[in-house]
Amino acid sequence: MSETKPPAAAAPETLSQRSVIIRPWPKVVFLYPTLLCSLVCWFAQLLQGSETGAGGAAVEIGSRALGNTFLAVFFLNLLVFAFDFSRIKSITLVVVLVALGLGLGWADATWGIAGGVRDVLSAIDVRMSTQFYGLMSGFLLLVMLIVLINTRFNYYEINHREILHHHGYLGDITRMPTSGLRLNKEIYDLFEFFLLRSGRLVFYPQTSREAIVIDNVLNVNKVEDRIKDLLSVVAVRFQDGAH
Repeated sequence: MSETKPPAAAAPETLSQRSVIIRPWPKVVFLYPTLLCSLVCWFAQLLQGSETGAGGAAVEIGSRALGNTFLAVFFLNLLVFAFDFSRIKSITLVVVLVALGLGLGWADATWGIAGGVRDVLSAIDVRMSTQFYGLMSGFLLLVMLIVLINTRFNYYEINHREILHHHGYLGDITRMPTSGLRLNKEIYDLFEFFLLRSGRLVFYPQTSREAIVIDNVLNVNKVEDRIKDLLSVVAVRFQDGAH
């Protein structure tokens, strides 16, 4: 009679290589739509070239369409950057915009104000030079590069034994065990989640009274799934050790 043998336990070396890296990002990364818009406007105006003014001198005149588009993108991006739009706030904002649209439609049908609104919008004439778009793109790219470098020195590493907080340029490390670790995920800003699938992860170590809060985790759902998978392995190993 054949006997089924239990599967061999994974080698410690293999399990020690299993870890999840979590990097908290500053809010400035959500300005990437402005960066992309600035790059597109800079490239478009480079292709347009300069117009010739009086006396044959080259006079650079920015495009009105590009300037107004950049201003609109920058304004909307600042709203996302400056405020946290929770589910309730987002629903309220949508309801307010719909009510405002219906109110303007009723006012136009009653008093014919659409012409005045169009006149106000058509009077907006924002023009920026090619140099402005180039410098704006360069500044934002420099900031993004510095942020990227900084995240290499400030991050969390979770393995099957402990949580390691790497911080500081000299390699400082804070360690906490993962036994009894609880995890919460929070999507506190719908627009930030739409832009970079970001959210907040909150860890509750059993050996610490203070929670570990990590904001602006990119692709937070995928990171959460990887952590759950890792912690499930930890739980199975703990139960096997208890037996």
